[in-house]
Amino acid sequence: MEFELFRMILAVVGTAAAAYYDMFNKKNVPDVLLYGFLGMALAINIFDPSAFLQNLPIAAVMVASMYLLYRIGQLGGADVLVLAAIYAAIPVVSSPLLGSQSDLILGQFQMPSIVVVTSIAVLLFAIWIVMRYAPSALRKTFKGKVRFSVIQLAQAFILLLSFGAFVYMFSQLPSFSVNLVVLMEILFISAIFFTLYKDEIMGSMVRWKRKAEAEDVLAVELMDSRFLSRHSIGRLVDKEQLKRMNKLKRKWPVLDLPMFLPYVLAALIVYLLFGNQLLYSML
Repeated sequence: MEFELFRMILAVVGTAAAAYYDMFNKKNVPDVLLYGFLGMALAINIFDPSAFLQNLPIAAVMVASMYLLYRIGQLGGADVLVLAAIYAAIPVVSSPLLGSQSDLILGQFQMPSIVVVTSIAVLLFAIWIVMRYAPSALRKTFKGKVRFSVIQLAQAFILLLSFGAFVYMFSQLPSFSVNLVVLMEILFISAIFFTLYKDEIMGSMVRWKRKAEAEDVLAVELMDSRFLSRHSIGRLVDKEQLKRMNKLKRKWPVLDLPMFLPYVLAALIVYLLFGNQLLYSML
């Protein structure tokens, strides 16, 4: 228990430090902090590598998927490194700080920390996005300033039907879980909102900058596709692309994406306190 507590402290301190820079340093987390956190988290497994190695295949798939999201500009590089470091620091929580008898029963069904923490963080982030953008989006809709395409309406309708089918299917089970239905309702509402108002949300995040920076994410939808192809301009700005962009001397539509690491920190704390929340919600 003492060693697991040390793992928890390392995970919380490292994530909190990264979240601090994410919030108060213009979303720029120093590389020395990121790689130092990851290095210390990996090194601690020298003393007890069993849980790390046992769950490594699932964690590796998660990290690889997140890296792909990073390469297409949907996730920050710091987010990927911090989530990987969290897994290395504490692959699973066998004894939650506020554990109960349920934790002992579910011990054999534990999922890797990176799965649980990422899922909770995405849920919190989705709730915040809806709360942040829904009022202005709905005002524009009532004023007739927002027009939905047939494809958007069809996608939203399919999501609504899927949620109805999900609720009906689970209502027929002997052990109906209200918690799971509430969780899925939040996810479906968020998905429908993003489907209908994606353009409005992305548009409000665009900042036109004369000088872009490495790791910036471009709103390529606002640029001419032929221009992008001719100059090999992609969504994620790396150092080589930045050199080409600086020679063109024009303004660039840069997405001011919301912070994600504070939600990762909140999710990590929930996970350490209560254990596997995804499994608990299904009971």
